[in-house]
Amino acid sequence: MKSKTTAILWIVYLCLLAVLLPHTAWAFGRMEPSGVWFTPWVAAIAFEAAIAALTYKLAEHIETKPKGKHGFSLWLYRYVNAFSFGLAIAMVISALANLAHAVEFGQALKIFAEWKIPTAVYSLAFGGVLPLVSLTFARVLSNVVDDEEVPNPELETAKGTIRELNKHIRELEQRAKLAEDRFGAAGDLFRRIFSDDKQERILAVREWRPKLTGSAIAVITESSPAYVSEVLNTIDAEVKQ
Repeated sequence: MKSKTTAILWIVYLCLLAVLLPHTAWAFGRMEPSGVWFTPWVAAIAFEAAIAALTYKLAEHIETKPKGKHGFSLWLYRYVNAFSFGLAIAMVISALANLAHAVEFGQALKIFAEWKIPTAVYSLAFGGVLPLVSLTFARVLSNVVDDEEVPNPELETAKGTIRELNKHIRELEQRAKLAEDRFGAAGDLFRRIFSDDKQERILAVREWRPKLTGSAIAVITESSPAYVSEVLNTIDAEVKQ
């Protein structure tokens, strides 16, 4: 819906510039010799097109909002720049041209005579003031929401909940990884306890239950006590070396 509204506003704005175009061309024509029409129209098209282009660029510029700029500094950033300066120059020329046309060809209206309204008001209202709507259009077309930084309690609460959930998920992942490592090590140990190699079985049981006696290890590993003593003595001797 916003894009459709913007398109309609641009159509209205371009129609307004099209209305101003012949008046601007007339004013430029007054500065040329009689019979010269090409130069005034080119100049008028250039200035009215410049107003449209600079309004578009200014609207884009107003949409941006750098970090750290608020209040007056933000206003300066949006409106005191090359786009505004160029637009102001083009608007002044167009405004003067249309004001001159209104003064030149404006006819007295009954409302002005009866209400004692000066003719200058008529000339300004129907001539010079028309191009000045460009700044208003630039602001409207920018679609800026100035209260975008106002804290939203619901949004802040949702962000806090998301942070807590992410923290909880990381903790669960760490616990799962630790449990996986432990079960992996336990699985390897029990695989060795039931190995076909008696020596590996003896060493695995010794690692599993270091305080078991040699006879108990012999029963678990189905080995003779003498062989268990031999294996354990050999390992102990290697450790001491």
